[in-house]
Amino acid sequence: MQLNQRPELFHGVIAQVPFVDVVTTMLDESIPLTTGEFEEWGNPQDPQYYEYMKSYSPYDNVTAQAYPHLLVTTGLHDSQVQYWEPAKWVAKLRELKTDNHLYCSVPTWTRPWR
Repeated sequence: MQLNQRPELFHGVIAQVPFVDVVTTMLDESIPLTTGEFEEWGNPQDPQYYEYMKSYSPYDNVTAQAYPHLLVTTGLHDSQVQYWEPAKWVAKLRELKTDNHLYCSVPTWTRPWR
């Protein structure tokens, strides 16, 4: 995610129900659709896929740096991204940020564009 790699390129970001905790989600086979995604994403039980997923997972690549203003939405009843994933990501960003920008996480009942 460019936000982690080059945050200075953005003044603000709107992330609508972002899939940001790739490793944790793909490790939880009880989440609907997860095992069906192994063919596309790989199975993180395999160390090779685990390390690869971790290398690009936005949550796992948050570092102490300045980030732009963020508006992040979560879908309480979204079948593809669990509501806690974006909230967990925003919490980590708030913990490690080195700026005074606004980071706002807003829950919605469904994906906001439906």
